[in-house]
Amino acid sequence: MCRIAGLFNKNDNPKRLNQLVRQMCELQKHGGPDDHGNFIDDTINLALGHQRLSILDPSPLGHQPMFLRDRYVIVFNGEIYNFKDLKKDLEKRGHTFNGNSDTEVILHAFEEWGTSSFLKLEGMFALAIYDQVQKELFLIRDSQGIKPLYYFHQENILAFASEVKAFSCLPIGLEKNLDWPLAFLTFGHLPEPITTLKNVFSLPKGCYAYLKLNQANHCEIINFTALAVAKLDISIPEAQELIDIALNNAIEKQLIADVPLGVFLSGGIDSSLIAMQAAKYQKDKLCTVSLHFPEINYSEKKYQDIISKNLPGKHISQEITKTDFNNHFEEILDAMDQPTSDGINTWFVSKAAQEAGLKAVLSGLGADELFGGYPSFQRIDKVPLLRSLGPLISSYAKISGNDALQRVAYLKNQKNPNYEYLFLRGFFNPIQLQKLFQISGNQQQQFLNDLTVPTAKVSPHQYDGVKASWYEQHYFMQNQLLKDADFMSMQHGLEIRVPFLDQQLINIVNQLPKQVLYSKHKPAKHLLIHAFKNLLPTQIWDRPKMGFTFPFQEWLKTHPKYLSLKESFSQNLPMQNMFKSYEQNKVHWSKIMSLMVLANFEAKY
Repeated sequence: MCRIAGLFNKNDNPKRLNQLVRQMCELQKHGGPDDHGNFIDDTINLALGHQRLSILDPSPLGHQPMFLRDRYVIVFNGEIYNFKDLKKDLEKRGHTFNGNSDTEVILHAFEEWGTSSFLKLEGMFALAIYDQVQKELFLIRDSQGIKPLYYFHQENILAFASEVKAFSCLPIGLEKNLDWPLAFLTFGHLPEPITTLKNVFSLPKGCYAYLKLNQANHCEIINFTALAVAKLDISIPEAQELIDIALNNAIEKQLIADVPLGVFLSGGIDSSLIAMQAAKYQKDKLCTVSLHFPEINYSEKKYQDIISKNLPGKHISQEITKTDFNNHFEEILDAMDQPTSDGINTWFVSKAAQEAGLKAVLSGLGADELFGGYPSFQRIDKVPLLRSLGPLISSYAKISGNDALQRVAYLKNQKNPNYEYLFLRGFFNPIQLQKLFQISGNQQQQFLNDLTVPTAKVSPHQYDGVKASWYEQHYFMQNQLLKDADFMSMQHGLEIRVPFLDQQLINIVNQLPKQVLYSKHKPAKHLLIHAFKNLLPTQIWDRPKMGFTFPFQEWLKTHPKYLSLKESFSQNLPMQNMFKSYEQNKVHWSKIMSLMVLANFEAKY
């Protein structure tokens, strides 16, 4: 896991380009503290930079930028879990290797198969490959969008980086994206491809950008992911067996590392499964990391202890107090690469893992989205009825002030998926946006109509678990959970791996019939639970879902930053009413948090 950057400017001088890329890398050094390197092609004015977090082959043979036969150059952020199998295949085809890194395998694979090699890579990755002979540059992002990659392209200039903050040092006249505050308040995160900077975009997942640098006025974005596969005719027990095998294989592959590696253990089903499965391979080397709180209502220590007592190896349980929160809150806000209404839990647990000497951890992220762990899976089939009752419900919602009912207004639009997602998971609803922030309905509608819709297809008239899963994966997980996991963990030089997003496991899930995956007559995530029922203690899977959160609802109420925020809106009656509702526990802490994040980012741009 690393951080990368690059800059091409046909009209600049090579020395300055190299200096600028070094500055871009310095701004991302927290994500790659172990080593750094630069490359410059002064014949075409391209500079590439790399900050290294050494996970595989930490020797100098893994240094980047890495070269192959004085032709190909790579800077790479991520992990390729099937690199050993690819390496064997390539050796049979006559390739020879100098080291033991997955980076070197990517270069040889590209030399052998060209852009077809991207689909062969199983893992999480954002990388750039440069062909010095053809003067061609390729920017590539993994099919699940686990690793971020941002780019700016205009006429004869291209810049890219792992974090948006890296663009701040470039003298290319970047401006604030005027839409980002509305996007953030509407979604609770920034939906791809937009960022806080105008014309700086997120490269779509499962895509590569291609530039012929001596014709750099055009940047082509090409999808390389595989086509959809046919559904399996399979029973529930057979599906459970397939999932058992696939998850087990994913965990085994993702435990490969040449440095200390651990597992996040929240006490829930997903992380417990990963820890129990990882124990089969790690045995006494297993290290699990948990957070707990003095406030019993928010703490999952009881469940963490149940699992940890059944595991070999070492368990690290760190208590987080209100004092810890107060001491680090400003630091956490500054750690955010892009605005988010959450992610603080990841910052704390990553800090605990890094202090324990770990450089990589496995996380349970992705299971809820794939197997039906959110309320949206029960809510999705009500869309047609609520849409038909929309005017009646909207009238009542305005009177009652009910947040969930006010989101029904989004269902007026039947063609754009952005609206249906916001009904399921919207942050500030349309009435709140207008009342609290003076954002008119027309302005909201124009923004949502112009916003890019995820390229993956789903039936527009399908209201079942498959569609709920699509929304959760392509919006909430993609834009909030994965981004939070990346920049909060990398702030501590820690790599987070996500076995539930293993491509082979996802392929199997995508082939399962919806009646097998999601059933109204079975509990949430029933397929996953029963696939491992003999492995998990009953207390772990037979309990209400709690979610991995913090006691912010109480902690924020007395924080100086909240008190200052409240004072700044002293003449704004609607805002004062919202603060009052929050203090009465009628408004979730994340909305208060979002206002602090908004102010923090507004000060930056």
